[in-house]
This record gives sequence, structure tokens and C-alpha cells, in this order.
Amino acid sequence: MSNTTDNPCLACSIHQDCCKRLTGLRLTEPEFERCFASHEPELAIEREDAVLVVSQRDGGVCPNWQDGGCVVYEDRPRECRLFPFTMYPTSNSGQLVSLRLHSETRCPLKRQLLGDREGAQQLAQEFADEAYGDSRVVSVRHESPFERVLRWSRQLVHAVHATVRKKGA
Repeated sequence: MSNTTDNPCLACSIHQDCCKRLTGLRLTEPEFERCFASHEPELAIEREDAVLVVSQRDGGVCPNWQDGGCVVYEDRPRECRLFPFTMYPTSNSGQLVSLRLHSETRCPLKRQLLGDREGAQQLAQEFADEAYGDSRVVSVRHESPFERVLRWSRQLVHAVHATVRKKGA
């Protein structure tokens, strides 16, 4: 795996902050083994069901960011390939996993990099298929800014109700 100059993010006005700062990257087991296993001592790794969530322990740069570029760019993980789309689970109940995509990022090159939603959904589905295999039914879809605010509002209301119930008990 070698560094590449074909990376359009090298023209980024915020110096590839998204690539350099490794925080909460979602990976399948094979992606982790391929791109991050040799860096495991430097990483904080959490498991969300069948998905590994990787961050740099010291908040530093991604260990694959070397000499001004990504050394695994040609074979980078799907969540990196998706950017500026962001993928995240919204629910995991029993056999059903819901993955959502949005493109509300601060990427200055978002307009140039943003691919089509169908392609992003396909890439997220491939991620889900590799992560969960046949053990779960996965729903993948794009979430609009309005839907995100609505979901956050519902989560906030549920959290407030739970707090009020605890204090009343």
C-alpha cells in the first residue's frame, strides 16, 4: 500500500483535518485487520455490536497518515471512502440494524467530493454486509437534515422523561 497523489483531499483548505484526526471511525473486522491492526497499541477501540469504532488514544493523527498523505488510500476503509457522507447506526434492535447516512460535514470540498446518494447507500450496504453477514437485517438510507434534527429532538425528549422519572422515584 503506497501513498497516492490521486487523493483529491490533498487540496483541502483545512489541511485534511478529517483524515488526520482519527475519531470514531467505524470499521468492519477485515478493514481493521487490513488497515489498523498493526497500530493497535496507539488506538482506543470500542465495539458496537459487529462494528469496531476506532480513535487515536492521544487525539492525534491517523496512523495511516504519513508523509502528507494516506498510505492506505487505495484500499482505505469504507467510511473513509464514503466521506463527506457520514455513516452511523440509529438503532440496533434484535435482528434489525438501521444505518443512516448524511452529508452535513464541514468539509470545504464537499461539493466536489460528494458522490450520489445511491452510490453512498451501496457502499454503506457493503459495509453492513461485511460487518453483520447474514446475522442481521440491515436498513440503510440517507437522512435529511430535518430528519436528523427530529431524531435528536426525540432522543432529547426521551432522555428528559427518563431523568424526570428517576428523580420522581
